[in-house]
Amino acid sequence: MSETGIFLLILFAALLHASWNIIIKSITDSQVAMSWKMLIQSIVFFPILFFVPIPEGITWFYLILSLLLHSTYFLILGSMYNKGDITIIYPVFRGFAPVFVTILSVIFLQDYISIKGFIGISIVVFGLLLLTRENYKNKLNIKLLIISLFVSIIIALYTFTDGAGVRSSANAFSFIVWNFFLGGWLTISYVYLTNKSGLFKLKLNQFVLITIASVMSFTAYGIIIWSMNHQPIAYVSSIRESSIIMASLISFIFLGEKIRKIRLISAVIFFVGVYFIFNS
Repeated sequence: MSETGIFLLILFAALLHASWNIIIKSITDSQVAMSWKMLIQSIVFFPILFFVPIPEGITWFYLILSLLLHSTYFLILGSMYNKGDITIIYPVFRGFAPVFVTILSVIFLQDYISIKGFIGISIVVFGLLLLTRENYKNKLNIKLLIISLFVSIIIALYTFTDGAGVRSSANAFSFIVWNFFLGGWLTISYVYLTNKSGLFKLKLNQFVLITIASVMSFTAYGIIIWSMNHQPIAYVSSIRESSIIMASLISFIFLGEKIRKIRLISAVIFFVGVYFIFNS
């Protein structure tokens, strides 16, 4: 596939990513919804295991590490949705993630990033972090900032792990299928042990929405993992974060929310960065 095709696929994945997050956030108990989303994903990919090769060697290390990192991230994200902290810190931990991913991929995978590529990534990060201005303009909450950086590191680690993992596998689809199959069991187990009653209180319409979110989620991230096998991980990670911009667009079109001037400026800056990355 051409580079243009891959970049468009990543943007499509970002749209799906924004959409499933909005759905999960709309569920009363988002952590329960997140655990069901992950379990549905694991069930869907179980029969596909029989049609792909079994991973070998170092690939298993990346799969297990990815499982632990993803489970931690999704449980934290679900908890944040429940607490309502997400609008404040989401742009921070998604905005810093490409920085850490770039550092990891250049040092450990020797991914080549051109000068124009570095400029593009920097512009993308600046555009995302600009979104936090409206949340931190009155007072900087150090506690939330520390939490944001911690989650950002988790995002960077699982992105790097999956990028390295798919490259270590002789069959990219084998890594993707096993990754998705393994992904749901820890989260559902944790929620079962800590919130068993909440796990079975979902209404039918909520379960349908969660199923849709699950399909969107694994489709989006499947595209991202596949793309990291063909493009520098830092580029894929940076462009993927356009999901934050797209979430604002979805909220404007379907939920009637106003788009503040700072979000428009952020979006313009972000896509200037994407332009630099695309032409690097």
